[in-house]
Amino acid sequence: MIGIYGGTFDPIHNGHIIMATSIVELSHLDKIMIMPTRTPPHKQGMISADFERRLRWSQIAFENVDKVEISDFEGKKDVSYTIDTVLHFEKIYGKVAYIMGEDSFTNIEKWYKYAELIERVELYIYPRYCDRHLTDDLMNRMKKSSERIHFLSSLPIIQISSTSIRERARLGLSLKGYVPDKLEKEIFDFYKYTPM
Repeated sequence: MIGIYGGTFDPIHNGHIIMATSIVELSHLDKIMIMPTRTPPHKQGMISADFERRLRWSQIAFENVDKVEISDFEGKKDVSYTIDTVLHFEKIYGKVAYIMGEDSFTNIEKWYKYAELIERVELYIYPRYCDRHLTDDLMNRMKKSSERIHFLSSLPIIQISSTSIRERARLGLSLKGYVPDKLEKEIFDFYKYTPM
């Protein structure tokens, strides 16, 4: 089974790399596909870097990482719906898994056709908070799907976010340790000099 790890990756950072490599180690997935989105419906007009730049950054960040591939599939359409991506890759690989952060999971009921998505995939949720109360009510509403929802509680809680990286760059603060070394200067320069 493959896992799809979608997001804007605006920019890609070391937290994304730790999460992807940890999930490969902990799960039975054959590989993870990093899936930068062109324009998610809930973030239209909110993405700083163009798709091609974010795709290239992802390719550089994950080069030589075992069992991780980068896909440009969601860059081929203007607006990306996760359910459409899942249906496409099901035709190729059969059942697929979807990987998301706990912060995204808390908003999943706002996603397009979220109920169908949850019925179709194995969901791997990596922790973003120290406290599970934020997802308890949601899990109670999804009891019939709970066997397909896997909280990866043994993963480290990583509080690096793309938002904080963009803000640090705009303030002229170092990105050392936040993003891959080979992308540090380029990401810093891009966000420092790109208007919000």
